[in-house]
Amino acid sequence: MQKLGVKCVLGLGLIFPALGFAQDAAPVSLSFGSDTDKTPQDTGVALTSAKAHGVRDLRVRYVKVEGRWADHVPLPLAAGDTLTNEKLSAAMGALRDAITSGSNASLGFHSKGEVGVLYIDVKYDTSANDGTVGVIFRPYYLHISLVQVGNNVLPIPRTPRPTFYSNVPKPLLALNPTVGLSYDRAFGSSISASFGGDLLHLSDAVNSATAQQQFELRAEGTKSLEKSFYRGDASLRYSHQRTDASLEQVMFSADFDGVKEPLGDSEHTRNAGVATVGLKLKLAPNTHLSLDAGYRRTSDAFLDGTTSLETNTTANEQTARVLLDTIPPSINGFLRTAFWEESGWQTGSGESYQRFVGRLGYEKEIALAPNQTIGIEIVAGGGRASGNTPGYSQFFGGNAPGQFLYDNSNSTALMKMPSGPIIRSFGENEARLRGAGGLTTGGDTFWHVNLNVTLPIPTWSMPLIPNELTDIPDVNGNPISIKQLLRTQIDVTGPSMLAAVLQEQGLSAAEAETQARRILQEVTPAAHFVIDQANLYSIKPLLMVDAAGLSGQGASSETWLAAGGGVQLTVVTAKLEAGYMRTVSGPTFGRQGNAFVRLVFQNLF
Repeated sequence: MQKLGVKCVLGLGLIFPALGFAQDAAPVSLSFGSDTDKTPQDTGVALTSAKAHGVRDLRVRYVKVEGRWADHVPLPLAAGDTLTNEKLSAAMGALRDAITSGSNASLGFHSKGEVGVLYIDVKYDTSANDGTVGVIFRPYYLHISLVQVGNNVLPIPRTPRPTFYSNVPKPLLALNPTVGLSYDRAFGSSISASFGGDLLHLSDAVNSATAQQQFELRAEGTKSLEKSFYRGDASLRYSHQRTDASLEQVMFSADFDGVKEPLGDSEHTRNAGVATVGLKLKLAPNTHLSLDAGYRRTSDAFLDGTTSLETNTTANEQTARVLLDTIPPSINGFLRTAFWEESGWQTGSGESYQRFVGRLGYEKEIALAPNQTIGIEIVAGGGRASGNTPGYSQFFGGNAPGQFLYDNSNSTALMKMPSGPIIRSFGENEARLRGAGGLTTGGDTFWHVNLNVTLPIPTWSMPLIPNELTDIPDVNGNPISIKQLLRTQIDVTGPSMLAAVLQEQGLSAAEAETQARRILQEVTPAAHFVIDQANLYSIKPLLMVDAAGLSGQGASSETWLAAGGGVQLTVVTAKLEAGYMRTVSGPTFGRQGNAFVRLVFQNLF
């Protein structure tokens, strides 16, 4: 079927949250158009293009809206209608309103911490040759996170299609499930799943999204398909959200944590109850600090793989975490650093121990051409344990179950202290020390440095924002591209128009200008990356190098160097990473290499 494409932007808007006002204020919606013509510029371009392609006044054969859950979006244009200027203009306005409506925009901002850049492309299908036309609306809505700033610069899954939340089945919308698959030589092939919902507004996700107070039930689990290993976590979390102050969130949670995992050639089983209080602070645009402290009651079983001796203990533990996310203006990459502290007291014996771990990660996309970047990730860390540390709390190295740079700051993987150095040529917790008598033993201190480099292949990717020319001229009369148009709205038109809207809401000119600048500082780095570099899908070769060390009292100190390669695939809402790492130097404990796979589906609606 032949399709005639209209190379023009038919709708353009920028959705900003009213960060400086009352919590129930609706997000600010800006439509960019001509200053002298009340007709929006995008609608004017649409009408001109329809005339140029000879489809005006034809009978409409069908109308299609491309998006997620877009099957029942009501528009004032339907099959059998005549394609008039009025009908097309009304349909454009209705579609824009449906995407940026209070429910949609509030859900996006409050539940996901996002704002978005919107434009609508239109294509006309005249292939039937019967004097009719098919009208295809292709809205592009690009999410930008204001809370999880790592989502803005990392090549994580994203889709350019908007979600029409009113059409999403209520259980799916309320529980937001995720599923995933992974492989690790120690843990084995495994499947994971999670869900969570606000119990205060379980039947109304929109009210939940805009509520200052939330009481969430969350559950997640991972089960090995080949072995007896598993991880599970269930939590109840109360949080009070604020968007107009430096203190963004106060949180209290109660968790139950169950795990059966490999430790060297041994096994560790734990059941624990955890109570945590946390704060999230906004220190500056694109800089957020999370502070958490808690109490944990544990019941642990440690089965030594060499002697088959099992020890069972219980303990009381005090926990603390500090995590900082930032996009430093000078380097314009994503920087995350975290520190964990634990102090434990075993019941009965009264033996005490303490552990400290710090980790730093940095990611940057170095642009070679539009939508073609070299990705660089560096993660480094170290830790130390002191006192009478039980065997299951010693440090073991290996492949990490989570991803330090990618995971949500409140995820289970980041709330827990890392188990040791990241050495991806081993399975989870396989790298250890050689203790006296051949017993499995971990270390008291460790360090690690990990490097990932992804290389672009132009033919293996598709830009999220097409680098196409529009029918809109620049000051010299030359057509500008979609990318240039969006950059102009973010960098030039956006600040002045946002300030004008804020003045209409009661701020003085100076206050409005300051507020607009603050809001735009929050989203500009993300918007530039999404517009210029983000891909709808990409396949990149992945190069990896790891270096690590582990040492302990009464055991040998070991160092490792590993290298390998793999592939990173990002497509719509799925991300796949697969690779193989081989130990270049250091003890191998039987095998020199490790293959790993991680596939995650998220944001299913």
